[in-house]
Amino acid sequence: MPPLFLFVNKDAASVSLTRSNAAEQTSINSHVQRGRRHRRSATSASRAGNRGRKTPGRERATDTTDPVLPAPDPNLYRSQHIVDQAVVDVPEAPVPSDSIQPTEAGNLHHGVGHHTELPARPSPRNDAAEVTASKNPAPRVRAKSKPPAAKTEKQSSRSPVTEKSIALLNSPHTPTPRDISQVTSSSLDPFGQSVVKLNAHVAKLCRYFCESFHPSVWHAESWASREHSYTYQTSAVEVIQRAMQSEVEMNAMLACMAARIENVDLVPGQGTDRYMGSALMAVRKRFSSAPKHQLLLIVFHLYAADAYRQNYQAAKIHMQAAKALFDSWGGLDYVPDPALKELFIIGDGHMSAVLLEPCSLPCENDPGPYWMVTPPELQLAPQQDLSSIAPSFQELCREGYLPDELVEAIQETAECAWVLLYAPYGAPEASKYAARWLQWRHAAVRYRLLAMDYTGSSLDAIRVGLLMWILTSMVILGLKRLGGLIAPKLRKILLSMNEPRLQWQGLVQAKTWVLTIGAMCSMVGSEEERWFVDQLFEIGFAEHIRRVRETHLELDTSDVLRNFEAHFFYYDAIQRPRLERLARLISGGPSETPSSASQSSPSDASRKSRSPT
Repeated sequence: MPPLFLFVNKDAASVSLTRSNAAEQTSINSHVQRGRRHRRSATSASRAGNRGRKTPGRERATDTTDPVLPAPDPNLYRSQHIVDQAVVDVPEAPVPSDSIQPTEAGNLHHGVGHHTELPARPSPRNDAAEVTASKNPAPRVRAKSKPPAAKTEKQSSRSPVTEKSIALLNSPHTPTPRDISQVTSSSLDPFGQSVVKLNAHVAKLCRYFCESFHPSVWHAESWASREHSYTYQTSAVEVIQRAMQSEVEMNAMLACMAARIENVDLVPGQGTDRYMGSALMAVRKRFSSAPKHQLLLIVFHLYAADAYRQNYQAAKIHMQAAKALFDSWGGLDYVPDPALKELFIIGDGHMSAVLLEPCSLPCENDPGPYWMVTPPELQLAPQQDLSSIAPSFQELCREGYLPDELVEAIQETAECAWVLLYAPYGAPEASKYAARWLQWRHAAVRYRLLAMDYTGSSLDAIRVGLLMWILTSMVILGLKRLGGLIAPKLRKILLSMNEPRLQWQGLVQAKTWVLTIGAMCSMVGSEEERWFVDQLFEIGFAEHIRRVRETHLELDTSDVLRNFEAHFFYYDAIQRPRLERLARLISGGPSETPSSASQSSPSDASRKSRSPT
């Protein structure tokens, strides 16, 4: 047979693409030896007998050195994950030429460009030289003979796959780490296993899932962690890995990310409709045969994509399918993937808030009161008196203006507001615990607020105003999107109220706070924002601010407005940009141009990282 050994024992499960482990090295050597079998002459037989009488020292020396493929240095090459390279590191920068020694650079060019064959094992005459080399290691340069013209012509007709395979085997070791992009034409999908065509746009959406969407869901933990880590951080890459092997899962994930970028980040042209169509067609074919866990993740992506697009009826249908899968496990609590279970609970809470409807899924993750459930060593501080938080609301609670369930929600929100304010200043472990507690505690408060029914009364407006403050102060998506979607519904509640003067008797300050929340959550420059500001003028709030400024010359409109907000609920780190804009509108100052207003989100996106969830 010709002296060519096309033997590649690397696949997607290989730990490294640039060096072989012990099992792979043994397999390669065995393959080479089987291909080199030949009849031994009498002379070679006698030499074989002589080799059987080697000294123990010589045996140890020859056993530790492979004359064809030297043992790889475990510290020379890093173990790299294929999917990480495919999703995160595209494109890969080439290896600098100055990092390769002249001799090695020549070998690298010769090995890749001309594809010389693997050398045969040396004859026993070189044993003495091998022993000397093993005792006195020194840099060696293996001479490569120029291939004959006939062989060169034969090699030029080989297929690209064959050439890449030979290059992978014959490429010499270099002192710098090698990656898959140096030996394959596609660093996105090196083994051609993805069922979806991988291009730059798909890579961008996959990267968005790992770097933006997934961390934002559990931002509470990363916000409080100095390393920006969170419990389910590694599951993002696992989702991408599985999606590359499933057409329906990949298209569903791409549709979800494209819908979020288009509707939350307001960047058009992401291909949501195309990905959704492909995913829906594929899920119809695979619904009866796909594993339940895979189906549940697909359903979540479709559910979230339709919710981002405000196609709430379709999203509810997806939720019904998810509930059927939950029941097949025995209920939501028995879903084997806790990260996926939390994704559904969080997503259900967000869509229910936009619709102002009770949640479809039970919120069973309520941790309870902070100082009751937190171990003393993880507490930010000993138990505090929270009467100074939202004092005007607390006074209304004491005077009996509000029902018991709304009073309880206000007191729980005050506890959340205290943790929100002091969590960044605690010890690392205490801050991380507090942020995790906060994420699920305010989710439980929102769950209870959405279950309340005060239709046609001022209490309904207070309930929705409190819900909007929690969302915009403690949830990134609430800050960027949900508040702006709820504001028109708050306006409708205020307009449909029966006998408003009677309804707001004794609650005028609470009404003013609700109007300011509506103005600060509305889309900048929208009709809703103008309506809420007009209502503030109508009830005399602008005149009240003017009188306060006349008696306190050192205060401006934003100072007076900030002091008023602090008597209810106010988080300066998040609300300041919109509060300053509202102050300008009330004082008659310049406002933003219509063109910029139409493209703005409900708040300053540059401050979103200061929100804990």
